[in-house]
Amino acid sequence: MNNRDQLIEMMADFKLERREVADLVRTDRATVDRWLLSAESGRHLEMPDMAIELLRLKLAARKDGGA
Repeated sequence: MNNRDQLIEMMADFKLERREVADLVRTDRATVDRWLLSAESGRHLEMPDMAIELLRLKLAARKDGGA
């Protein structure tokens, strides 16, 4: 599963809006929008591995009551 697919799954599982994802990984909403575009789109931007890992860690902490 690529980072885009993982992001979509996490957003669904945690009921996250794009703005919330941007806040969690410290980027802007437009960047998250570009991460979510289809790879065929000329504006698509690949989500960096470190960003998906940061999001995963923050959501795990939230799930465990740490955030």
